[in-house]
Formats: sequence, structure tokens, C-alpha cells
Amino acid sequence: MKCKLGILRKLHHSERGGALAELAIVVPFLAVMLAGVSEFGRFFQNYTTLAKATRSASRYLSNHALNATELTRAQNLVVCGKLTCASGEELVKGFSATNHVCIETTGAPVTSVTVRIPRISDCNPTAGSNAATPFAYQPIFNIGALLHDAGFNMAVPISPSTTMFYMAN
Repeated sequence: MKCKLGILRKLHHSERGGALAELAIVVPFLAVMLAGVSEFGRFFQNYTTLAKATRSASRYLSNHALNATELTRAQNLVVCGKLTCASGEELVKGFSATNHVCIETTGAPVTSVTVRIPRISDCNPTAGSNAATPFAYQPIFNIGALLHDAGFNMAVPISPSTTMFYMAN
């Protein structure tokens, strides 16, 4: 009996396995934090990419005629970052010129050109361009599932807009 009590005392005072138990408690929090930080980073990277692309397209259109060819080139600038665009060359995955780029002009003789990605379906396109629909960010991680909250979703609209004065040729 004395021997069994000695073993029980040793086990009672032993701290082996404590670090493993602490790790098991902390790892889920670290996983959620890693997923959240990476998703916020990707969201802002996509937003910045599309904001620069709309700026580039707006600048291009402010110095070119507003015909169908130039409007298509401007849409390609937003989607692929160059004047000609093939499938698979998109700057942001899932983004397309025919669905998401809205080109609008203001003035009776045109005074400004706006290239934007609408937040809601309110595009009033220039003749020769397409009506655009909103573009939602496509997350990699389902953070709502990690948090056990189905209402938490990072698929929010990305809607940068750039307006420039139109320089008539």
C-alpha cells in the first residue's frame, strides 16, 4: 500500500503534460486569428488592386475617344491590367469586365469619366459599355464556421471608384 501511495504522490506533483494541455487550449484561438489576419490582408490587397485598376482605366479613358473599342480596352485595364485580356489573366480571381466594370460619363458634352465597381446594381453605363453588377470578395477561410457563427461572412462587396475629367480630342 505504501508503494502505491508514493506513486500517486509523484503523479499528483508531476507537471508533465501541462504544456500539451495549454497548447490544446491555445491552438484554436491562434488558428482563428491566423485565418482572420490573412483574410483581412487579402481583402485589402484585392481592394487596392481594383482601386488602382479603376484609376488606370479612368485615366486611359480621359485621354481617348469614348467609342466601343476604347471602352473595351478600359474594361480590360481594370480586369487584367493591360489593354488586351484573355481568360485566366485576371488581377483578382472571379472578376470580369462584362459583369463588374461600370463606365459612366457626365455632362452634355462629356466633362468627366467614372470607372467604378458598383456596391449595388445602380450602374448607368455609357453607350457602348455594359451594365455592371456588384463584385463580392471571395474568402479562402470560412471564419464564420471557425467561430460557430453562420452570420459572420467576409464575402462583402468591393467597390472602388475613380472619376477623371475628360479631355476632348
